[in-house]
Amino acid sequence: MEFRQLFSNKEHPMMNERIGVMSIDSLARQWVPVAEESGYLIARFKDGKAALLGRMGKREDGKFCMEIAIRATIENSRLSAPEFWHVDPAEEQHLYVLMQSRICKVNADSDR
Repeated sequence: MEFRQLFSNKEHPMMNERIGVMSIDSLARQWVPVAEESGYLIARFKDGKAALLGRMGKREDGKFCMEIAIRATIENSRLSAPEFWHVDPAEEQHLYVLMQSRICKVNADSDR
């Protein structure tokens, strides 16, 4: 699975460039897509030691991007030390649980 495939043929909200908004070109250099669900993208760092969850969008220059909502480290196949960035506090727990379940599933599948 590639980042471009996840973004193509879908409508995405426009996003302003700011800290915590990353283009898919930047994502592809260091991150591997894990899952896409309801407009959110989950990715794992190529070394397997960190994960991101963010809203999929499009910048004003037309590039697809992700607005980071949660960043966390991965230790012993589990998320830890979550950092909440661009996320509604009412959604933090729900999104963190979603992220945890997807990362654990990928780690379990890779252990087989």
